[in-house]
Amino acid sequence: MNGAPGWGSWSLDPLVAIALLAAGGWYVAMLRRVRERTGRPVGPGHWLFYWSGLAVVVIALLSPIDEIGDRWLLSAHMLQHTLLSDIAPALVILGLRAPVLPLGLPRGVLVKVSPRGALGRFWQAATRPWIALPAWAAATWIWSIPSVFDYTAQHSLLHAFEHATLFYTGFALWWLIIAPLPSARRESGMVRLAYLAFSRGFGAFVCLPLAWLNHTVYPLYVNAPRSYGVSALSDQRLAGASMCLIEFLVFGVALVAVFIDALNRDERAQVLGERAELLGDEAQALGEHTRALGEHSQALGELAASPR
Repeated sequence: MNGAPGWGSWSLDPLVAIALLAAGGWYVAMLRRVRERTGRPVGPGHWLFYWSGLAVVVIALLSPIDEIGDRWLLSAHMLQHTLLSDIAPALVILGLRAPVLPLGLPRGVLVKVSPRGALGRFWQAATRPWIALPAWAAATWIWSIPSVFDYTAQHSLLHAFEHATLFYTGFALWWLIIAPLPSARRESGMVRLAYLAFSRGFGAFVCLPLAWLNHTVYPLYVNAPRSYGVSALSDQRLAGASMCLIEFLVFGVALVAVFIDALNRDERAQVLGERAELLGDEAQALGEHTRALGEHSQALGELAASPR
């Protein structure tokens, strides 16, 4: 295979490994704090998503996909970008949903990330729709420009910066869509579905041309060794088709999840409204009963005070 890595060869990037270990240890500490504060452990509906998100990062950056994508196959490189910008951030945020955040944070950190804290104000600004959506779209589009894409793949520091921007703009986008924390600023389900549709539609502008063009547009991969039995044009079309397929699957799953979540929130709001109305009726009845008792007590007082 002309020195091309096999699908069983994995690498170990020390910085990536340290970051993943830190993220894992931080999450374990958060789960412990939630259990101490609530008396109940966090269920698999949270931690399964988070660990899956870290596993996706491992696959994207430490598996053969990384090296194969750098020098041999455009399709592997585009798959790596999709994993970092779409799949991993969404899974990690699903694992951070309340009560993990905010109950899992130390009190000092909680103060800093609160809406009045410095980090909280920054994150509120970073996840505003007019910032998160354009930032994600810009990162997706700029890093896909053929000249930028090829140059970045050949320069390790810039390549690491590219991966960081893809992950963190994806994180801000999915934070906006999933809305993991109870907040007065939380958008309605339909608005979040609109954000989701915008992001998937913009992604289609990148993947569809690659799937249908009759000529190659990435010189680095045109000149790459054909070690895997795939021509440059077929590799480019496979890159576009796989990206579009993942975008479609992500859109479908997220559409159902956001829709169900919106319905559940509407039902909870309706139940709370009915309970509030019932409590109001009970309070009114109690007030009338109290007033009647007062009148009865007054009558007894007058009776007791009258001369015999």
